[in-house]
Amino acid sequence: MLDFDKLDLDLLRLIVEEPRAGVREYSRRLNIARNTAQSRINKLESSGVLVSWRPQIDLAPLGYTVMAFVHVHIAQSHLEPTLDRLTRIPELIEANTVSGDGDLLCRFVARDNSHFGEVLQEVNGTEGVLRTRSEIVLSRRVWPRSIPIVAKLRTDQNSGRING
Repeated sequence: MLDFDKLDLDLLRLIVEEPRAGVREYSRRLNIARNTAQSRINKLESSGVLVSWRPQIDLAPLGYTVMAFVHVHIAQSHLEPTLDRLTRIPELIEANTVSGDGDLLCRFVARDNSHFGEVLQEVNGTEGVLRTRSEIVLSRRVWPRSIPIVAKLRTDQNSGRING
């Protein structure tokens, strides 16, 4: 684990909560020099902590109202070529190798249940896919988040449980 101090964590929290505020505003809120804020941001980026400045998009208003998680079982030693083929399916929005049931846990979106059936047929017809098991999301309760972990790290530093 790289060494991040309280200032790094406070800056990271600001970036996640208000990504459009800009370096000048971050430095003003944290009462630090603009160059300090920029160098800390560069450190967060180069260390791989801050991986994107992309906005989070809800695809439902764009007509993709169905979301599903699909466990994909892949023929032995065919993971990479099969994953490459699966990424050609535009409705695939996330894929992770996992332990447990299946080799990949993928997140797909679709316009409706009928469209999801078509997407699932395409997945099952992909060379290297042995079988799938899907679960349709009824409602999203918690969006992907990182702030609770950043806050926990900050609290742990204040209590002396980690160095920083």
